[in-house]
Amino acid sequence: MAAIVKEGKVEIFLEKLHHYKGPGKKQAGFYNPALEIDRDLNVAFCEYAAAEGAKRFLDGLAASGIRGIRIAKEVERDIEVDINDYNSKSYEIMKKNIEMNKVKANALNENLCILLQKRRYDYIDIDPYGSPIPFISCMFRALKKKTFVAITATDTATLCGIYRKACIRKYHSIPLRGQASKEAGIRILIGYIARQAASFDYGFRPIICYAHGHFFRVYGVMEKGARKADESMKNIGWIYWKDGWKISGFEEMNERPIAGPLWTGKIYDYNVIEEIEEIIRKKELRKKELLLKLINFFKEEAELPPLYYESAFIAKELKAVQPKMAKIIERLEKKGYKAGRTHFMLNAFKTDAPYGIVKEIFR
Repeated sequence: MAAIVKEGKVEIFLEKLHHYKGPGKKQAGFYNPALEIDRDLNVAFCEYAAAEGAKRFLDGLAASGIRGIRIAKEVERDIEVDINDYNSKSYEIMKKNIEMNKVKANALNENLCILLQKRRYDYIDIDPYGSPIPFISCMFRALKKKTFVAITATDTATLCGIYRKACIRKYHSIPLRGQASKEAGIRILIGYIARQAASFDYGFRPIICYAHGHFFRVYGVMEKGARKADESMKNIGWIYWKDGWKISGFEEMNERPIAGPLWTGKIYDYNVIEEIEEIIRKKELRKKELLLKLINFFKEEAELPPLYYESAFIAKELKAVQPKMAKIIERLEKKGYKAGRTHFMLNAFKTDAPYGIVKEIFR
């Protein structure tokens, strides 16, 4: 049944309205209402990018066009937005939505990889159904000296180790199955992006990288230069276990790795996140409070070590009663260690304490 949906400052026409909890199905004019909070964050990130000088924006796999239309309507600077989809039916729906919202945006109906050979952009959004791999290598032809990027992956089962062989084959990385698999999965995705960037003499710097429901989303910036690429490659390494999670680069590796290669560096830029937080506070958003809670998670995690421990897993291993999360964090901090929650899993925590100390807290 056809419907008009309001989100942010825009209204969009849909031929059918579905209420997906998961990734949904690939179809013309696809729109997932559950991802409104992600599109809110996307608008704030684009506002930040525009303040940094970005002028030309691309929503490369637009479907209904909601993401690109919101960028065109809600970013409060003079920018140019291209909204593209190869599917002809999606293109007609998207074009109708652009006209309905009276936004300054170009509707395009092209194969994304061909489009990326023709134009250069300051911001490129790749939001596919499935893996972004087919589009990542195409992207580098369209980069300027500095280009902001946003890349989505919905093949989380592959990245989280359920389909181990597929991860090795596609991302050239051994995934982690079990504890911390979500964070390891997103680090595999970032590592793949950074390695591809380096082969084109671009360095990649993550700004906000997170998991939400069925997908991973990576926001960052590409910067041209062999030195930038070399610096970025210093953050490629492995995960291993030695009295707790350890993560290290190629040159430091002296233990047998259990996952990787992947991104070992920071996945949050605290200072930029603070700027984005201020942008969010000034905007009228239906889910503002929920988004600000998520932003607060990112800020806390930016100060914590990589990878997390699942409290239910530890309690089961020790045959112990599972303490409340607040109590776990309090006990670790009293012992002088860093500790905090993670957005990856509500029943998990991060700490720099050795695993032996972590187990003491559960006994």
